[in-house]
Amino acid sequence: MALLGGLVVTLLLALAYPTAWPLTIDVGVRDARFVSGFHEPEQFGDTLFRWTTGRSELALPRAPTGQAIVMLRLLNGYPEGQPDPRLTISMDQRTLGSFEATRKPSGVRRYIFLAPISERADWASHLLIESTTYTPAGDPRPLGAVLDRVSITPTLRSANIPPLWLIGAAFALGALTVLAVALGGGGSIAMLAGALGVGLLLAIGIVLQPLAILPFVQRLAAIPAVGCLGLLVIRALVPISSIDTAGSIVRKQLTVRGSDLPVLLAVAWWMLPLFQWAQIRDGASIGVGDETFWLGASTLLALAIGVGIAMLRGRQLPLAERRALIVRYALIGLAAGAAIHLSYALWYAFTRSGKDFWILFKGAREWVNGGSLYDLQAVVTNHVGAVFKVPPFYGMLFTPFVFQDGERILLYHRIINVGLMVATGLIWLRMFRPLPRWWGIATLLILLNSRPLADTIAFGQIDLMLLFLLTCALWAMRSERDGLAGALVALGTLFKVYPLILLAFFVLKGRWRAVGGFLVGMLVFNGIAIAVMGWEMHRVYLLEVIPRIGGTTSWVENQTISGFLARLVDTPFDAHIFANRPLSLFGTALSGLLTLAACWLTLRPAEGRSTTFALQYAQFLLLMVLAVPAAWMHYETLLVLPFGLILLHLRERMVSLPRALVLALAFALVSYGNQWSFNGTTVMGFLTIMGISYKFYGMLLFSGLLTVCLLEQRMPALVPMLTRLVPRMGRSVS
Repeated sequence: MALLGGLVVTLLLALAYPTAWPLTIDVGVRDARFVSGFHEPEQFGDTLFRWTTGRSELALPRAPTGQAIVMLRLLNGYPEGQPDPRLTISMDQRTLGSFEATRKPSGVRRYIFLAPISERADWASHLLIESTTYTPAGDPRPLGAVLDRVSITPTLRSANIPPLWLIGAAFALGALTVLAVALGGGGSIAMLAGALGVGLLLAIGIVLQPLAILPFVQRLAAIPAVGCLGLLVIRALVPISSIDTAGSIVRKQLTVRGSDLPVLLAVAWWMLPLFQWAQIRDGASIGVGDETFWLGASTLLALAIGVGIAMLRGRQLPLAERRALIVRYALIGLAAGAAIHLSYALWYAFTRSGKDFWILFKGAREWVNGGSLYDLQAVVTNHVGAVFKVPPFYGMLFTPFVFQDGERILLYHRIINVGLMVATGLIWLRMFRPLPRWWGIATLLILLNSRPLADTIAFGQIDLMLLFLLTCALWAMRSERDGLAGALVALGTLFKVYPLILLAFFVLKGRWRAVGGFLVGMLVFNGIAIAVMGWEMHRVYLLEVIPRIGGTTSWVENQTISGFLARLVDTPFDAHIFANRPLSLFGTALSGLLTLAACWLTLRPAEGRSTTFALQYAQFLLLMVLAVPAAWMHYETLLVLPFGLILLHLRERMVSLPRALVLALAFALVSYGNQWSFNGTTVMGFLTIMGISYKFYGMLLFSGLLTVCLLEQRMPALVPMLTRLVPRMGRSVS
């Protein structure tokens, strides 16, 4: 089946490949994948170009074996009286020609070469431009020639035959996709559907944007390769059962125990740095230090020690008990690795500059000195930038400390955040007791090993306080203390306005005392803030700041629905307000539909101490970082609680293997890395735009899982009905 999948993808590639030619690189426009040794892009009129240096190189997507026509569009940009630059052009270490870039009245000349193309295990043919240089007065750069455009066109005889490297990458992509689906519990139909889907997407991408796809096919193949490795590790550690499904036709379904899910989450988390390594091997410039390797090695060692102890202790036990012992010690080993990585992440967070903390600290100091918390001009110019825009209550908390050493206050702020993290974990453990102590602590360590959480501490943000308050609010509702729950949500709203959405949860669940507690809390906390800060700051915030802080942004950190849509048409590396109103309204509409769906799922009665009630509550925490116009990656700290709740909900159940893997993938995407983990600051094409939204995809997957869990509770007959309508594609394990 893997062979068939590889052939399917290769065939679709071969059909699309001839449409890619000729390929033209507009130098200076999203060309980072293709250029090295050039100066930074410059603009003349509507044209972008680059100056060559003494030795500049272009990586051109490898044409079919044979010969290709290479065209360079060059300009002699030297001043009058300066000798013309002399250029030597080589392709894959074969000299194509040497010439002087003479002047022309129209400025631009085209130079055409016939280049031999040989088979190599490389996606690119490397075009070397060696040039004499000129250093103008006042400009230290050695300047060669001005390059505006380069194109490559294979000869007609060989244009339809992809090079071997591309055939191999496409075949690997298809075969590994089939293998990943099979390891994930899919049957023959699912395997072929996976290969066909991947092949069609690849072919469509080559037809529409060949320069954005052809240089990255090998990276695409690395995704299912890493996935297969993770699946093999999971299947080696976790017992997988085969059960008969309900319905008119009895079919086999692969399942795992809900108590084993933390193992899947931890393994999936470590697959993402492996994909980073694959990117780096392919030339990506992303910030992954050697410490990631050593931390991964320590986790692997802890896992090996745990499994080794289990095998020694369980060698006389029956197979089932021995497997249960192995998964237990594997979880402990993975938790030890998570604890090591979390310790490093916290140390790293304490060494950062705390940019968000300084915005709040300086704003409070400005007010103490007789000024205002709010720079209204900065808010109007770009409120998604570095500007104070939170409620006065939050700023009030900094006022006693603004004339002390700011670095020391930042240290205390971080220590408090670590304390809140620990307190939140202890509440989670206590709220759903009795839990096996080893399982609860190990699971908690895996959940807390989250980059958004570490970035919250590093930046001096308040998301851990919100996580603590909203966890306490759920605990209060489970203890029938609704008034306290409402007051805690009110307090959270005075740090950031997003928790206001929980009022809808209170109303839908008929928790009127919680609504009352919220109103009383708002009166009390705002009364304190008004007494300290005065009415003027509150008037400015309510009437001048709030009306100006709507809208979304395409900035890479904004992983909401609206942010994802904005990145499809706008640059992701510039934090400005997104100005496309129709697309913004469409994003708002989609967010509204998601919110309405969450409200509908919340309407089903659920006992206050049940995990179903907790999952209904968890939906609204997810909405705070997915359905709002703008929410940075570190806001996803709040999702530690929802992930913990779904693990508790599924703990005593048998979970289908595909659903368990989706949960693991969602957790890995949300918890691992930040905006710089898988890209630099350069858009290389469509795959860059899609790839930097990886946390958005994790939240979408998680939203789908929450929906499925709540639908099963709302309509228990739904799953058997779908079983009869949609054939199961599971397969049994011998």
